[in-house]
Amino acid sequence: MSSMSLFSGIDHINTHTRLENESFTAMFGSITVDLTRQRLAPGDHTISAFAMFGAVVIRVPADVGLHVDGGTMMGDTEYEWRTVDDRPLSSAERTEVEFETAPVRLRITAVAMFGEVKIVRVVTGERTAPALPGEPLPAMSGDAGSYEGETRRIASL
Repeated sequence: MSSMSLFSGIDHINTHTRLENESFTAMFGSITVDLTRQRLAPGDHTISAFAMFGAVVIRVPADVGLHVDGGTMMGDTEYEWRTVDDRPLSSAERTEVEFETAPVRLRITAVAMFGEVKIVRVVTGERTAPALPGEPLPAMSGDAGSYEGETRRIASL
């Protein structure tokens, strides 16, 4: 699931139930990672986000325990609350979930150099947001196909 954006933009919708050492890097580009569409399995999950002259936005369900660490150099790391329709939430509408007691725990290491990493807590009213009307997630096939083989070959160069 890891992604890298170089002078481009990527919108990534998570379809996995486990996130182990996933990495998102934006250099002169942007990546939006949406974790609200697929339930994460109970337990610990890890993500790292790096933005250099770019931006990484990670949308996390509000009921997931969250621990964020990392740092910035001439950059910014933000944390905000939104509804599914991207409306900002007031502090009265928020329900903070304790990391230690949450069944699903996500650790994010965020590093921004002349860029931005933004974590957006999305209050959905249920564990996952409904899929967008008319846009079902693509079916995952067991056959890797020629594209994935080519991607692996290029990545190993």
